[in-house]
Amino acid sequence: ETRVSLAREYLGKGNWEAAKRNLQLAADIDANNAEVYEAYGLLYQSTGEYELAEENYKKAITSDNKNISRARNNYAAFLYTRERYKDAEEQLNYVIKDTLYSGRPNAFVNLGMCRLKLFDTQGAEEAFVRALAMDRTNQVALVEVAQIRFDAGDYASASQFYATYRAVARQQTARALLLGTRLARVEGD
Repeated sequence: ETRVSLAREYLGKGNWEAAKRNLQLAADIDANNAEVYEAYGLLYQSTGEYELAEENYKKAITSDNKNISRARNNYAAFLYTRERYKDAEEQLNYVIKDTLYSGRPNAFVNLGMCRLKLFDTQGAEEAFVRALAMDRTNQVALVEVAQIRFDAGDYASASQFYATYRAVARQQTARALLLGTRLARVEGD
């Protein structure tokens, strides 16, 4: 655990060699540890070695049951960046079923983003609403639901979600500002 933790710190700092060294030491201690493979996946993803990243993510989700949800969530994020949205959605469907996973609200947000890419607006909205049920201040989910409601012509609901977003956001994103101006135009403000 200490070696994997050190490796994650080195990954955050972009020190790939130190991360790799600590992961190798961790693998020497426990060759079937999901966290080791997941961290290797992050390492190889960071260095652009996508085949090795995928190989290690797959090992992580099949090696043991400890921390599988985090590994699946990171694997899904990897798949999303590779524009493999259906595969990412499949992994996230496993993650959201783990009611004890602390990152579950963000997994619902990620699922919603995948579904948007797959042109499943209704499924996306359902995922974002589930995320908001667990974390009412999730800024991404608030903006996405506001945008979906706006696109559906439900301006009152869109305005409510946008107002909540504005209340929790320190600084708005460009996308949120654009939505805000579009709402203001519709409302004659």
